[in-house]
Amino acid sequence: MKIEYLKLKKWLLVSLGGLLGINMVACGGEEYGCPEGTYHVRGTVTNEEGDSIEGIGVGKRYLEEWPEFEYYDTTDSDGRYDVRILCDPGEPSQIEIVDIDAEQHGHYRDTVVTVVAGGNAFHGGDGNWYAGTANIEKDITLQRFDK
Repeated sequence: MKIEYLKLKKWLLVSLGGLLGINMVACGGEEYGCPEGTYHVRGTVTNEEGDSIEGIGVGKRYLEEWPEFEYYDTTDSDGRYDVRILCDPGEPSQIEIVDIDAEQHGHYRDTVVTVVAGGNAFHGGDGNWYAGTANIEKDITLQRFDK
């Protein structure tokens, strides 16, 4: 009986909040918002022979159905990239590696890479909802498209 009362109470609070334009977001079992942080991901993109690849797009889409990237970089002549993406601190996040100029530097398979940093890796947070930045080094090897 008590559980049904608590469910009803929560439903009423959420409904009232919706009517007033105030909604709480549940995150990790707590209410009132979600903490966020930044993954600062950098590294190099190479082929299977170890040669750096220029002109590869590295980024994170905000929503899967959007064709645009919210966070994006293109590898330089040494294959280096540097991208910052918003994240839930300590949770895995995926970055996409996309061959955007296949004709100039060869054809490579697009891929998705998961990055994650533990809660202790973050620095520079505000002590409240912003956990700060976690630096991640991630070198990526791409396969040629014809393989």
